[in-house]
Amino acid sequence: SPLAHEAFLRRDRGTYGMAWAAGSSAPQAGLLGNVLPFPFPNLKTPIDGLLRCGDSCFPGIGTPSAAASGAIAANTMTHVDNHIQLLAEAAKKDPLYSFLDPGFMGQVYKPLVQGLTPSAEL
Repeated sequence: SPLAHEAFLRRDRGTYGMAWAAGSSAPQAGLLGNVLPFPFPNLKTPIDGLLRCGDSCFPGIGTPSAAASGAIAANTMTHVDNHIQLLAEAAKKDPLYSFLDPGFMGQVYKPLVQGLTPSAEL
């Protein structure tokens, strides 16, 4: 409930995600502000090198979206090869972490984003 979110998660008035005026784009929505009617803000902030992630920015509210925004932020800062290698190493250290192994999906994902990571904007 909003009261539980306010009490335990310290969210303003128990909100989910970021609050902005109805009928307007979110602050720092970037290019998405021109395409989507109510986009979440992108990862960039007015401070150089500082990125945001979580339910208050793109791709939005919910655990999968918040986790995806963290992956997007990480790929923005360093090459995707580094992330795939780190996940593979962590998966080999302990069977408990075997779910982290990117496997063949890492090889499918890499060519899609490797030309975009790290971001030249930072």
